[in-house]
Amino acid sequence: MKHLLLTTIVAVVLVGCGESDDIWTAAMSGNIEAVKQHLAAGANLGQ
Repeated sequence: MKHLLLTTIVAVVLVGCGESDDIWTAAMSGNIEAVKQHLAAGANLGQ
Protein backbone atom coordinates (compact mmCIF):
# COMPACT_ATOMS: atom_id res chain seq x y z
CA MET A 1 0.00 0.00 0.00
CA LYS A 2 2.83 2.38 0.86
CA HIS A 3 4.46 1.73 -2.54
CA LEU A 4 1.21 2.48 -4.37
CA LEU A 5 0.74 5.73 -2.45
CA LEU A 6 4.30 6.87 -3.19
CA THR A 7 3.98 5.94 -6.85
CA THR A 8 0.75 7.90 -7.14
CA ILE A 9 2.27 10.96 -5.49
CA VAL A 10 5.32 10.84 -7.76
CA ALA A 11 3.10 10.46 -10.83
CA VAL A 12 0.99 13.47 -9.87
CA VAL A 13 4.05 15.61 -9.19
CA LEU A 14 5.83 14.61 -12.39
CA VAL A 15 2.81 15.05 -14.62
CA GLY A 16 2.52 18.61 -13.37
CA CYS A 17 6.16 19.42 -14.17
CA GLY A 18 5.82 20.60 -17.75
CA GLU A 19 6.20 19.58 -21.34
CA SER A 20 7.75 16.16 -20.80
CA ASP A 21 4.68 14.56 -19.19
CA ASP A 22 4.32 12.08 -22.07
CA ILE A 23 7.53 10.29 -21.12
CA TRP A 24 6.44 10.19 -17.48
CA THR A 25 3.08 8.72 -18.42
CA ALA A 26 4.83 6.08 -20.49
CA ALA A 27 7.21 5.31 -17.63
CA MET A 28 4.46 5.07 -15.02
CA SER A 29 2.45 2.72 -17.22
CA GLY A 30 5.51 0.54 -17.87
CA ASN A 31 5.67 1.28 -21.59
CA ILE A 32 9.43 0.84 -22.02
CA GLU A 33 9.37 1.19 -25.80
CA ALA A 34 7.62 4.58 -25.58
CA VAL A 35 10.15 5.73 -22.98
CA LYS A 36 13.00 4.69 -25.29
CA GLN A 37 11.38 6.60 -28.17
CA HIS A 38 11.01 9.74 -26.06
CA LEU A 39 14.64 9.52 -24.95
CA ALA A 40 15.83 8.95 -28.52
CA ALA A 41 13.84 12.02 -29.60
CA GLY A 42 15.59 14.13 -26.94
CA ALA A 43 12.87 14.40 -24.30
CA ASN A 44 13.53 17.17 -21.77
CA LEU A 45 13.83 15.46 -18.39
CA GLY A 46 14.93 18.53 -16.46
CA GLN A 47 11.51 20.06 -15.88
